Amino acid sequence: MTDSPSKRLFILDGMALAYRAHFAFFSNPIRNSKGVNTSAVYGFANTLLGILEHEHPTHIAACFDTSAPTARHELYPAYKANRESMPEDLSYQMPLIFRLLEAMNIPILRYEGYEADDTIGTLARIADGTKEFQTYMVSQDKDLGQLISPTCYLWKPGKRGNDHEVVDLEKLKEQWGIERADQVIDILALMGDSSDNIPGIPGVGEKTGIKLLKQFGSIENMLAGTQEISSEKLRTKIEENAQLAIMSKRLATINV
Repeated sequence: MTDSPSKRLFILDGMALAYRAHFAFFSNPIRNSKGVNTSAVYGFANTLLGILEHEHPTHIAACFDTSAPTARHELYPAYKANRESMPEDLSYQMPLIFRLLEAMNIPILRYEGYEADDTIGTLARIADGTKEFQTYMVSQDKDLGQLISPTCYLWKPGKRGNDHEVVDLEKLKEQWGIERADQVIDILALMGDSSDNIPGIPGVGEKTGIKLLKQFGSIENMLAGTQEISSEKLRTKIEENAQLAIMSKRLATINV
């Protein structure tokens, strides 16, 4: 049995942390001496400094989205179309967050045509492959659960003053009722994801999605064996929306 990896990589989901910080102070924003809202910068810095002080990462990076369309938008133009524009107060603060990261010599990773999730996933898989790192993805994003491995974890910032939560592979499987991390993709594809406007199969929720996965293991197996679904109503619904399910799985899959 080998020792646990000694290197600790923390990958920040930068945009998600900025939004989280902005809305945490939405009803009582923090302003500087000129009256400018700096809540997002303050909250982002607090999370970052807390990680540096208490988690002692040996490596750290921050990943961000860009405004360029991705392959998901080409596949499904309505992808994330339900999202409102970035609040003006937050938009003003993004360059300040970048300046903060640059001042602390923390790499900023963003690539046109790729979402932050894809960059996080690629970096996490590279780290897994070296067998030298314990990797922590700093985000509340449930999509990232598909990347959890024996040496890669989801580090979820605390809410309303509560401590953070670390989701490992066993906790992930228990929370979702699944056998493998990649089945998070299938669940999201079956039930849809309103935050990203992933359609899923109409009428199929989390409970039914998990039940189907327990029976079939994957969307592909389910579509190949719909005759085994006892409910005629559910079977018809799935067969009529087979292509939607396949597309939703592609949309939910993080590209690494």
